[in-house]
Amino acid sequence: MKKAKLLYFYDPLCGWCYGFSPVIKNLEEEYKETIQFEAISGGMVLGDRVKPLSEMKDYLKEAMPRLEEMTGVKFGEPYLKVLEEGSLILDSELPCIAMTVFKSMTNKSNIQFASTLQSTLYDKGISLNEVENYQSMAEKFDLPWEVFKAKLEDSTYKEKTYQEFQLGQQSGINGFPSVVLMVENQAYLIARGFRPENELKNVIEEILKKEEHTS
Repeated sequence: MKKAKLLYFYDPLCGWCYGFSPVIKNLEEEYKETIQFEAISGGMVLGDRVKPLSEMKDYLKEAMPRLEEMTGVKFGEPYLKVLEEGSLILDSELPCIAMTVFKSMTNKSNIQFASTLQSTLYDKGISLNEVENYQSMAEKFDLPWEVFKAKLEDSTYKEKTYQEFQLGQQSGINGFPSVVLMVENQAYLIARGFRPENELKNVIEEILKKEEHTS
């Protein structure tokens, strides 16, 4: 069988990615024996996009009910309080660097780590801008905190993270979540935005079957 890889382009601050998290985790669980999964950080909120939550509050409060209805996820009460208060700064940089550090330290599922980053903010209402807030996440995956912290503050991993942002841009990814299934050198964009699990399974099965016949 041809080698297959699924690239999950996401951002830790992307609400729709939070909603998509159960879908992508279930897909990895189902296909982990045949497809390699990788989360690719998007860098959605950088530079002049960095701003306090208060500036996005009205938009988010309008969008959240539809997101919850479509995806089945719920935003946690602690996050809703943080949203109401509004002073939290939205910045993708540090949580995206954390993903780069995670990948450098373990072969454990980075899809699971992406989900942990998102639930830390959107369920528990914990800021992703503070280095110390990553200790419990690192320990959840049995990673030594002192090593994780040192890498998190090392400019090398910041550089690698920005290179990862370019990967998405070069692939023509302009929204999150996006999912690309690679079979050998053939790339299939199978999701741009939220897509239900059953639809994605059908598409994956179709592609794998087609590629099998052409091998």
